[in-house]
Amino acid sequence: MEKTLLNYLKTHGKTPESYILSKFKAHDIVLLGEMHYIKQELEILHRLIPLLPAAGIHYIVYEFARREDQPLVDRLLTNPHFDVNLAKRIMIQQESIWGYHEYLEVFRIIWQLNQALPNAKQIRLIGLNDPYNWKLYREICETQKREPNPQERSKIWAGCSEEYWADTVGDIYRPCTKILGYMGSLHGITKYREANLKEENAHLVFQGFETKRFGNYLYERYGDQVFNICFYDFWDSVETPTKMQAPAGGIIEKVISPHYQEIAFDLINSPFGDLPDDSSFSLGYPDFRLQDHYDGMIYVGKLADFKPLSPISDFIDADNIEIFRDFNAYNADADLSIEQINEMIRKYADLNEE
Repeated sequence: MEKTLLNYLKTHGKTPESYILSKFKAHDIVLLGEMHYIKQELEILHRLIPLLPAAGIHYIVYEFARREDQPLVDRLLTNPHFDVNLAKRIMIQQESIWGYHEYLEVFRIIWQLNQALPNAKQIRLIGLNDPYNWKLYREICETQKREPNPQERSKIWAGCSEEYWADTVGDIYRPCTKILGYMGSLHGITKYREANLKEENAHLVFQGFETKRFGNYLYERYGDQVFNICFYDFWDSVETPTKMQAPAGGIIEKVISPHYQEIAFDLINSPFGDLPDDSSFSLGYPDFRLQDHYDGMIYVGKLADFKPLSPISDFIDADNIEIFRDFNAYNADADLSIEQINEMIRKYADLNEE
């Protein structure tokens, strides 16, 4: 098996950038699903963005900005100067603790590229994420000293659904429109369905299929025009408290690591895709194979060599602390000091932090 896998890579493997771009020849929408907090995965996106215009790709749909903030995103990416404070505001309003240089660089790289391009060739980044009303949540908790009731929660979550993410793509998609998507890997699943799980006797147990994700909606609407690619990263074990494991029992890394630092390859209709896996993704699938999860995979190094994101030391400051408090999820950390918040953000990025 190992020889078969290595021979496949020698014949069909590509650099991550060339692999992603090659998928636009047969597909209009290519989704990249990241793990979160892994530096190497963002670096692939950084290297890819400058190659997009020449390949006829002018749209990026992006989890890490809100639909509601699209005017701010458009302003940021077309301004004559790069407004770091505006970029930070967009990041805070999407997810108040998402204060990392690698995500800020996505905006900066697009802005810099657009400065040298005519309007018709510029990249437009489209925010996907939802308009959670954490300010209302905070007001109820602080003024009435209680959690919001179901009716109030419906207001807080109004307009929040990954179906709306797909509607956002529908607003810009026409046949032959090329769109790159970048989001957390569960949002990018297409043919695969996420299982509902519960914990019993220190194990996760399958409870059926109810959840629909962004990629599921896209695949329902556009079928094989959508191709999705995941990164090789940690997957959850069925054992709990949650343990992490390598996809397919570690054979991917064993085969690749002596020969390639980075490489991308198909899972669909390939010997890699036929590899069995017993991670939590297998629950609900009697004979789960990697190609049941995603269409392609990008290997960015050994799991043990993953690098953490780089925290922005002054991500929260005196100018944006009130924005942070209004957009902090569940307001659990809203009353921390600026120093405490930035330290918390740093700790979240530490892959070795307990």
